[in-house]
This record gives sequence, structure tokens and C-alpha cells, in this order.
Amino acid sequence: MKEDEDIYHSTFVGSHDILDKCCLNKEEMNEYLKKTEHIDPRAEHDHLYSVMTNEMRRELLKFIDIHARSFEDIKDKFQLEEDQLNYHLSMLEQLFFLMNTESGWKATPHGLGFLYHTILK
Repeated sequence: MKEDEDIYHSTFVGSHDILDKCCLNKEEMNEYLKKTEHIDPRAEHDHLYSVMTNEMRRELLKFIDIHARSFEDIKDKFQLEEDQLNYHLSMLEQLFFLMNTESGWKATPHGLGFLYHTILK
């Protein structure tokens, strides 16, 4: 696929508000871009919808937002058992909405784009 045909990543080109808010460092951003280069956004909608209709996952994404949050901070905030929290975080990570980094859980441009541009209550 040519760079100009990359529909998934082109969503964020010129969307400086999202990229400016994203707290991934350069290395983390490169890892995110590499992991997501194969995604067809049209094919992922059903999976995305099924994952994000869960209110807890939406609340987790809102809490993490533009911050790096430790597992313990998230666990304390939501009062979830460790295995429950791991499950929800892994679902968000599979969508490439979150990354588990050395400094904590961070939202990706895809996660922030969903958070800021999708109405799902």
C-alpha cells in the first residue's frame, strides 16, 4: 500500500489537535504506527463497536485521556479486580486505543480520536 493510500493513518494527518494531545514519545509513536499499518478501518468497525459499547472501557479511555496512568492508579480509580482490569485494558490495547509503556498506560492517536470525535454514551 502506498503511503498516500493509507486510509487509517491519514485520519490523523492534519489533525494536530489529536497528535498534539497524544503523550506517546517518538519511539512509542513509531511502534504504534508500525503495529497499525495493516489495519483496514472499514473492516474494524464491527469489532470497535462491540468493544466500545462497554461503558467501563469508555470510562477507562476517558480517565487515561492525555495522561500516562499506572496500572495501580487505574485500579484504584475504578476499584476493579486485577484480572478484570487486565481484561478491559487488553481489549483497548487490541484496538490500538491504548499502549502499555514504561511510563504507564497511554492513549494512542486512534484512542484519542475515538474519545474526542465519537458520541457513544
